[in-house]
Amino acid sequence: MTLDEKLDHFYSSVIDSATKQNIEIVEEYKNTLQKNFDERKETALRKAEANYRMASDDIVRERNRKLSSEAMDIRRKVLEKTAEVADRVFKDVRIKLEEFMKTSDYEELLAAQIRNANEFASGDVITVYINPTDAEKASRLEEKTGVTLTVSDRDFIGGTRAVIPSRSILIDNSFLTKLEEAKSSFTL
Repeated sequence: MTLDEKLDHFYSSVIDSATKQNIEIVEEYKNTLQKNFDERKETALRKAEANYRMASDDIVRERNRKLSSEAMDIRRKVLEKTAEVADRVFKDVRIKLEEFMKTSDYEELLAAQIRNANEFASGDVITVYINPTDAEKASRLEEKTGVTLTVSDRDFIGGTRAVIPSRSILIDNSFLTKLEEAKSSFTL
């Protein structure tokens, strides 16, 4: 082999070796870049997913807060309307009671309540109270029932109240108590 051929061969070998090393370096660099890219991509995706979850949670919380606020407003309005309707109903009931108290049926109801209370007392001393607005009916009721009546110093709308002191019993058939019981259990 001649010197030129040797030089050509050496040149080719060096170039091939340099090219091979160059390819290996470039390949290694590409792999490093790809690895860095994948790591950064993974980090960015995790960050984006965390941001997405946080934003979603914030939106859900805000929606729930608004729904809760709206529900409270609706409940408040319903309660106000319920109270308004209940007031109207009980005003109407009060008017009807006042009209009923002007009838003879009311006097019969009072007489029946007095008789029932007296029967319940079974001979024990009993004090039967009637409402101050019924004072003019007292003598007629005493004649019908044979029971001495006491006009109460407290207004209880109508009806009767009776006390049996020996047994510590109060028989409350007053319209005021009945109305309060109806109001406390009233629902729409």
